Amino acid sequence: MRCSGLLDHLRLNLFLLFLLFSFGYGETVIKLKKYVETEKPNLNLSQIADIKTENKSFLQFLSSIKVAENLKPGEKTTLTKNDIKNILKKNYVDPDSVIITGSSVALKRKEIIISKQTVEEKVSEYLKKKYKDINIESIDFSLKPFKPDSEYKIKIKERSKTTSRIYLTALVIQKGKEKKINISVRYKQMVNAPVPKKDLLRGQIINEEDIEIKEVPAQRGIITDKKLLVGAVVRTTLKKGKPVKISMITPDYPVKRRSYVKVIYDRNGIKIEITGIALENGIIGQVIKVKNQSTGKILPCKVIGKDTVLFVGGL
Repeated sequence: MRCSGLLDHLRLNLFLLFLLFSFGYGETVIKLKKYVETEKPNLNLSQIADIKTENKSFLQFLSSIKVAENLKPGEKTTLTKNDIKNILKKNYVDPDSVIITGSSVALKRKEIIISKQTVEEKVSEYLKKKYKDINIESIDFSLKPFKPDSEYKIKIKERSKTTSRIYLTALVIQKGKEKKINISVRYKQMVNAPVPKKDLLRGQIINEEDIEIKEVPAQRGIITDKKLLVGAVVRTTLKKGKPVKISMITPDYPVKRRSYVKVIYDRNGIKIEITGIALENGIIGQVIKVKNQSTGKILPCKVIGKDTVLFVGGL
């Protein structure tokens, strides 16, 4: 330990000699702040003063000098200009080589109180990091505010999750002891869905410029593919920013019921095209019933394009 301390001391002296003879300080000004309130027990010079110097390396060195250590919650103290000079001397900086302005700086470490808000912030931070697609509606638990006896940390653990609730435990850890707080979080699952930019009335045809993608609460039956909306006809008034259900529109089906369609048979190198009549509306990829115009036979066919289907039956 003694050799290690001597080595650190030697390194510091070499660093300061490097600063002195390679670059020079230039004009260095340390302007003390009047008042600093902190949540931290330790403070560096840069946290209690504004430092200006042309030498970047010297600036880094000065900024890192410790000026206060082990401040207790609620503790107040004052550092005078002379205190700063003595601290500089201890760190091998000639105080006469720098300009110190301001007579003193008052320091106070904030009282540490673990409140409901403290825990809520930790819970929100944990959930936002773990679940990108949920909206927190409420964080439910009871806690009487208290002052910790020492430095502490809060750890969040998930116990279980349902479709609307996440159950957590917050552990307040100090001096190796744990205080457990059970928490229930109510949330909504969110999805990206196309929604109207404005109110759309019954009978209107939906154009691409009429819609935008927005994060909304997940609901059964809402449309998440904007291709189903573009070209569709509004059946019931669509409200601005609200998700759309399939029952609220008549999609622009590429194959419409009772329309003539081209039926393609493509098997084993044999390709035949015939005309059929669609018995159902169909979107791309959907299998619908088509009537062979010549024979009257009902054929299972997959919609592959505008008024075009592919025979997918067994023959």
